[in-house]
Amino acid sequence: MKGIVKYRHTDFSIDEFLRLKDNKKVFVVFSTFGEREAALIAEKIGVLKKLPGGVIDKIIVNHRRMGEVSDKTEKVISQLYSDVDIMVSNSILVPDMNNESGKGADMRRTIYRINKEYLKGISSEDIIVVFLDADVLSEFFGSHFVLGLAGGVLKGADYAKGGFWRDMGRVKKFVAQPLFSIIDHPSLKILTEFSYPLSGEYAGTLNFFNSVQFWQMYGVETGILIDASMGEYLLADINLGLYDHEHRDDINIQKMSFGILRTYFRSLVDYGIININQGAAISNIFSAEYIDSNSKRVFFRENLNEIKYQPLKNIL
Repeated sequence: MKGIVKYRHTDFSIDEFLRLKDNKKVFVVFSTFGEREAALIAEKIGVLKKLPGGVIDKIIVNHRRMGEVSDKTEKVISQLYSDVDIMVSNSILVPDMNNESGKGADMRRTIYRINKEYLKGISSEDIIVVFLDADVLSEFFGSHFVLGLAGGVLKGADYAKGGFWRDMGRVKKFVAQPLFSIIDHPSLKILTEFSYPLSGEYAGTLNFFNSVQFWQMYGVETGILIDASMGEYLLADINLGLYDHEHRDDINIQKMSFGILRTYFRSLVDYGIININQGAAISNIFSAEYIDSNSKRVFFRENLNEIKYQPLKNIL
Protein backbone atom coordinates (compact mmCIF):
# COMPACT_ATOMS: atom_id res chain seq x y z
CA MET A 1 0.00 0.00 0.00
CA LYS A 2 1.49 3.30 -1.09
CA GLY A 3 1.17 6.33 1.16
CA ILE A 4 2.48 7.95 4.33
CA VAL A 5 1.51 7.57 7.97
CA LYS A 6 2.62 9.82 10.81
CA TYR A 7 3.44 8.95 14.40
CA ARG A 8 4.95 10.41 17.55
CA HIS A 9 7.64 8.41 19.29
CA THR A 10 5.35 8.30 22.32
CA ASP A 11 2.95 6.12 20.33
CA PHE A 12 5.29 3.19 21.00
CA SER A 13 5.65 2.03 24.58
CA ILE A 14 8.12 -0.77 25.26
CA ASP A 15 5.27 -3.22 25.85
CA GLU A 16 3.54 -2.23 22.59
CA PHE A 17 6.87 -2.38 20.74
CA LEU A 18 7.59 -5.92 21.97
CA ARG A 19 4.07 -7.03 21.11
CA LEU A 20 4.46 -5.76 17.55
CA LYS A 21 7.99 -7.10 17.23
CA ASP A 22 7.13 -10.72 18.07
CA ASN A 23 9.84 -12.81 16.34
CA LYS A 24 11.17 -10.07 14.08
CA LYS A 25 14.74 -8.79 14.44
CA VAL A 26 15.83 -5.20 15.03
CA PHE A 27 19.39 -4.19 14.17
CA VAL A 28 20.60 -0.68 15.08
CA VAL A 29 23.42 0.75 12.98
CA PHE A 30 25.53 3.77 13.96
CA SER A 31 27.75 5.31 11.29
CA THR A 32 31.12 6.64 12.54
CA PHE A 33 34.12 8.21 10.83
CA GLY A 34 37.61 8.12 12.32
CA GLU A 35 37.98 9.08 15.96
CA ARG A 36 35.86 12.24 16.07
CA GLU A 37 32.78 10.53 17.58
CA ALA A 38 34.48 7.96 19.86
CA ALA A 39 33.07 9.37 23.12
CA LEU A 40 29.65 10.20 21.66
CA ILE A 41 29.08 6.76 20.19
CA ALA A 42 30.08 4.96 23.40
CA GLU A 43 27.61 7.08 25.34
CA LYS A 44 24.79 6.41 22.89
CA ILE A 45 25.35 2.67 22.92
CA GLY A 46 25.17 2.86 26.72
CA VAL A 47 21.77 4.55 26.48
CA LEU A 48 20.40 1.82 24.21
CA LYS A 49 21.85 -0.92 26.41
CA LYS A 50 19.42 0.18 29.14
CA LEU A 51 16.46 -1.00 27.08
CA PRO A 52 14.91 -4.33 28.14
CA GLY A 53 16.12 -7.47 26.44
CA GLY A 54 14.36 -8.27 23.21
CA VAL A 55 13.97 -4.68 21.97
CA ILE A 56 17.26 -4.59 20.04
CA ASP A 57 18.76 -7.79 18.69
CA LYS A 58 22.10 -6.32 17.60
CA ILE A 59 23.95 -3.02 17.70
CA ILE A 60 26.29 -2.53 14.75
CA VAL A 61 28.84 0.24 14.28
CA ASN A 62 29.49 0.95 10.62
CA HIS A 63 32.98 2.43 10.99
CA ARG A 64 35.28 4.12 8.51
CA ARG A 65 38.94 4.18 9.60
CA MET A 66 41.15 7.11 8.69
CA GLY A 67 44.22 4.86 8.71
CA GLU A 68 45.01 1.17 8.37
CA VAL A 69 45.02 0.12 12.04
CA SER A 70 42.40 -0.06 14.78
CA ASP A 71 41.59 3.42 16.10
CA LYS A 72 40.23 5.02 19.27
CA THR A 73 36.59 4.55 18.28
CA GLU A 74 37.02 0.81 17.78
CA LYS A 75 39.05 0.39 20.98
CA VAL A 76 36.60 2.32 23.16
CA ILE A 77 33.59 0.37 21.86
CA SER A 78 35.25 -3.05 22.07
CA GLN A 79 36.45 -2.40 25.62
CA LEU A 80 33.03 -1.30 26.85
CA TYR A 81 30.70 -3.44 24.74
CA SER A 82 32.13 -6.73 23.53
CA ASP A 83 28.83 -7.76 21.94
CA VAL A 84 28.67 -4.76 19.59
CA ASP A 85 29.59 -5.67 16.01
CA ILE A 86 32.14 -3.21 14.63
CA MET A 87 31.97 -3.43 10.84
CA VAL A 88 35.07 -1.71 9.46
CA SER A 89 33.87 -0.45 6.09
CA ASN A 90 37.41 -0.14 4.73
CA SER A 91 37.63 -3.94 4.58
CA ILE A 92 34.08 -5.00 3.59
CA LEU A 93 34.13 -6.38 0.05
CA VAL A 94 31.04 -5.98 -2.13
CA PRO A 95 31.12 -7.41 -5.68
CA ASP A 96 30.14 -4.19 -7.49
CA MET A 97 32.10 -1.76 -5.28
CA ASN A 98 35.74 -0.75 -5.11
CA ASN A 99 37.38 1.04 -2.17
CA GLU A 100 35.46 4.32 -2.52
CA SER A 101 34.47 6.00 0.73
CA GLY A 102 31.32 7.96 1.60
CA LYS A 103 28.44 7.66 4.04
CA GLY A 104 26.09 6.05 1.52
CA ALA A 105 28.78 3.70 0.25
CA ASP A 106 29.54 2.45 3.76
CA MET A 107 25.85 2.09 4.63
CA ARG A 108 25.43 -0.09 1.56
CA ARG A 109 28.40 -2.21 2.63
CA THR A 110 26.76 -2.73 6.01
CA ILE A 111 23.45 -3.79 4.44
CA TYR A 112 25.35 -6.21 2.21
CA ARG A 113 27.09 -7.77 5.19
CA ILE A 114 23.83 -8.05 7.15
CA ASN A 115 22.42 -10.01 4.22
CA LYS A 116 25.43 -12.30 4.15
CA GLU A 117 25.93 -12.87 7.89
CA TYR A 118 22.69 -12.19 9.75
CA LEU A 119 19.82 -13.54 7.64
CA LYS A 120 20.23 -17.18 8.71
CA GLY A 121 16.94 -18.28 7.21
CA ILE A 122 15.01 -15.19 8.34
CA SER A 123 12.92 -13.36 5.75
CA SER A 124 14.31 -9.96 4.75
CA GLU A 125 10.85 -8.57 5.57
CA ASP A 126 11.31 -9.68 9.20
CA ILE A 127 14.60 -7.81 9.74
CA ILE A 128 14.36 -4.11 10.57
CA VAL A 129 17.48 -1.99 10.21
CA VAL A 130 17.62 1.32 12.09
CA PHE A 131 20.26 3.82 10.93
CA LEU A 132 21.32 6.48 13.45
CA ASP A 133 23.83 9.33 13.07
CA ALA A 134 26.59 9.24 15.66
CA ASP A 135 26.97 13.03 16.02
CA VAL A 136 23.57 13.77 17.59
CA LEU A 137 24.17 15.81 20.75
CA SER A 138 23.78 13.66 23.85
CA GLU A 139 21.05 15.78 25.46
CA PHE A 140 18.72 15.06 22.53
CA PHE A 141 19.45 11.36 22.04
CA GLY A 142 17.42 8.62 23.67
CA SER A 143 15.99 5.16 23.27
CA HIS A 144 12.89 6.80 21.76
CA PHE A 145 14.83 7.06 18.48
CA VAL A 146 14.77 3.27 18.16
CA LEU A 147 11.29 2.74 19.59
CA GLY A 148 9.79 5.37 17.28
CA LEU A 149 11.60 4.49 14.05
CA ALA A 150 11.48 0.71 14.34
CA GLY A 151 7.97 1.02 15.79
CA GLY A 152 6.77 2.72 12.61
CA VAL A 153 8.10 -0.19 10.55
CA LEU A 154 6.62 -2.75 12.94
CA LYS A 155 3.24 -1.05 12.41
CA GLY A 156 3.50 -1.81 8.70
CA ALA A 157 5.66 0.88 7.07
CA ASP A 158 8.41 -0.21 4.69
CA TYR A 159 10.48 2.85 5.59
CA ALA A 160 10.25 5.27 8.53
CA LYS A 161 12.07 8.59 8.71
CA GLY A 162 12.75 10.65 11.81
CA GLY A 163 11.49 14.21 12.05
CA PHE A 164 12.15 16.75 14.79
CA TRP A 165 12.47 20.38 15.71
CA ARG A 166 15.95 21.76 15.24
CA ASP A 167 17.14 25.34 15.68
CA MET A 168 19.47 25.37 12.67
CA GLY A 169 18.69 22.90 9.90
CA ARG A 170 19.71 25.30 7.14
CA VAL A 171 19.90 22.74 4.33
CA LYS A 172 16.51 21.30 5.26
CA LYS A 173 14.81 24.71 5.52
CA PHE A 174 16.40 26.53 2.60
CA VAL A 175 17.30 23.76 0.13
CA ALA A 176 15.48 20.44 0.51
CA GLN A 177 11.96 21.49 1.44
CA PRO A 178 11.67 24.24 -1.22
CA LEU A 179 13.29 21.91 -3.76
CA PHE A 180 10.80 19.11 -3.11
CA SER A 181 7.94 21.49 -3.96
CA ILE A 182 9.31 22.63 -7.31
CA ILE A 183 8.43 19.65 -9.52
CA ASP A 184 4.72 18.84 -9.42
CA HIS A 185 4.37 15.11 -9.99
CA PRO A 186 1.91 12.64 -8.41
CA SER A 187 4.62 10.39 -6.97
CA LEU A 188 6.77 13.26 -5.69
CA LYS A 189 4.07 15.05 -3.69
CA ILE A 190 4.74 12.74 -0.76
CA LEU A 191 8.21 14.28 -0.37
CA THR A 192 6.65 17.46 0.97
CA GLU A 193 5.06 15.53 3.85
CA PHE A 194 8.34 14.60 5.54
CA SER A 195 9.03 16.95 8.44
CA TYR A 196 12.82 16.54 8.19
CA PRO A 197 13.57 14.89 4.84
CA LEU A 198 17.35 14.98 5.25
CA SER A 199 17.56 13.37 8.68
CA GLY A 200 20.10 10.58 9.11
CA GLU A 201 17.73 8.76 11.45
CA TYR A 202 15.59 6.23 9.62
CA ALA A 203 14.54 2.59 9.63
CA GLY A 204 13.29 0.12 7.08
CA THR A 205 12.92 -3.55 6.38
CA LEU A 206 16.01 -5.23 5.03
CA ASN A 207 13.97 -5.96 1.92
CA PHE A 208 13.37 -2.22 1.46
CA PHE A 209 17.06 -1.37 1.77
CA ASN A 210 17.91 -4.17 -0.66
CA SER A 211 15.53 -2.63 -3.20
CA VAL A 212 16.57 1.04 -3.27
CA GLN A 213 19.59 2.69 -4.85
CA PHE A 214 22.23 4.00 -2.45
CA TRP A 215 24.21 7.08 -3.41
CA GLN A 216 27.83 7.28 -2.37
CA MET A 217 27.96 10.51 -0.35
CA TYR A 218 25.75 13.56 0.20
CA GLY A 219 22.92 12.21 -1.93
CA VAL A 220 22.14 9.08 0.07
CA GLU A 221 19.13 10.39 2.04
CA THR A 222 17.63 12.20 -0.97
CA GLY A 223 18.13 9.23 -3.25
CA ILE A 224 16.47 6.79 -0.86
CA LEU A 225 13.51 9.15 -0.39
CA ILE A 226 12.97 9.51 -4.13
CA ASP A 227 13.10 5.75 -4.69
CA ALA A 228 10.68 5.32 -1.77
CA SER A 229 8.28 7.89 -3.21
CA MET A 230 8.39 6.36 -6.68
CA GLY A 231 7.82 2.81 -5.45
CA GLU A 232 4.77 1.08 -3.99
CA TYR A 233 5.83 1.59 -0.39
CA LEU A 234 4.09 2.60 2.80
CA LEU A 235 6.21 5.32 4.40
CA ALA A 236 6.18 6.82 7.89
CA ASP A 237 7.26 10.15 9.36
CA ILE A 238 8.13 9.84 13.07
CA ASN A 239 8.10 12.88 15.36
CA LEU A 240 11.17 12.37 17.56
CA GLY A 241 10.84 15.69 19.40
CA LEU A 242 13.87 17.98 19.76
CA TYR A 243 17.22 17.43 18.08
CA ASP A 244 20.59 18.91 17.26
CA HIS A 245 24.00 17.75 16.16
CA GLU A 246 27.45 19.18 15.55
CA HIS A 247 27.25 22.07 13.08
CA ARG A 248 29.10 22.18 9.76
CA ASP A 249 30.97 25.16 8.32
CA ASP A 250 29.59 27.07 5.35
CA ILE A 251 31.70 25.29 2.71
CA ASN A 252 30.55 21.87 3.90
CA ILE A 253 26.95 23.09 3.96
CA GLN A 254 27.34 24.26 0.36
CA LYS A 255 28.85 20.93 -0.71
CA MET A 256 26.02 19.06 0.97
CA SER A 257 23.46 21.31 -0.73
CA PHE A 258 25.10 20.74 -4.11
CA GLY A 259 24.98 16.97 -3.54
CA ILE A 260 21.28 17.06 -2.64
CA LEU A 261 20.34 19.21 -5.62
CA ARG A 262 22.40 17.10 -8.00
CA THR A 263 20.94 13.84 -6.68
CA TYR A 264 17.39 15.17 -6.96
CA PHE A 265 17.69 16.30 -10.56
CA ARG A 266 19.71 13.25 -11.67
CA SER A 267 17.11 10.95 -10.12
CA LEU A 268 14.27 12.77 -11.86
CA VAL A 269 16.09 12.48 -15.18
CA ASP A 270 16.71 8.76 -14.58
CA TYR A 271 13.01 8.22 -13.78
CA GLY A 272 12.04 10.07 -16.98
CA ILE A 273 10.20 12.83 -15.09
CA ILE A 274 12.29 15.67 -16.52
CA ASN A 275 14.57 16.05 -19.54
CA ILE A 276 17.79 18.04 -19.95
CA ASN A 277 18.04 19.40 -23.50
CA GLN A 278 20.03 21.66 -25.84
CA GLY A 279 23.47 20.49 -24.73
CA ALA A 280 22.85 21.01 -21.01
CA ALA A 281 24.08 18.49 -18.46
CA ILE A 282 23.93 17.96 -14.72
CA SER A 283 27.40 18.91 -13.53
CA ASN A 284 29.64 17.06 -11.08
CA ILE A 285 31.61 20.23 -10.36
CA PHE A 286 30.68 22.66 -7.63
CA SER A 287 32.14 26.08 -8.46
CA ALA A 288 31.70 29.26 -6.45
CA GLU A 289 33.37 32.61 -5.98
CA TYR A 290 33.03 34.75 -2.87
CA ILE A 291 34.63 37.55 -0.88
CA ASP A 292 36.08 36.33 2.41
CA SER A 293 36.25 38.10 5.79
CA ASN A 294 39.59 39.64 4.77
CA SER A 295 37.98 41.23 1.69
CA LYS A 296 39.85 38.84 -0.58
CA ARG A 297 38.29 37.17 -3.58
CA VAL A 298 38.22 33.37 -3.26
CA PHE A 299 37.37 30.87 -5.98
CA PHE A 300 36.22 27.40 -4.96
CA ARG A 301 35.99 24.42 -7.30
CA GLU A 302 35.58 20.74 -6.39
CA ASN A 303 34.49 17.60 -8.17
CA LEU A 304 31.62 16.18 -6.12
CA ASN A 305 30.73 13.31 -8.41
CA GLU A 306 29.25 10.38 -6.51
CA ILE A 307 28.32 6.88 -7.54
CA LYS A 308 24.70 5.78 -7.76
CA TYR A 309 24.69 2.07 -6.94
CA GLN A 310 22.26 -0.50 -8.27
CA PRO A 311 19.87 -2.13 -5.78
CA LEU A 312 21.64 -4.79 -3.73
CA LYS A 313 18.95 -7.32 -4.61
CA ASN A 314 20.52 -7.43 -8.08
CA ILE A 315 23.76 -8.95 -6.72
CA LEU A 316 22.63 -10.90 -3.68
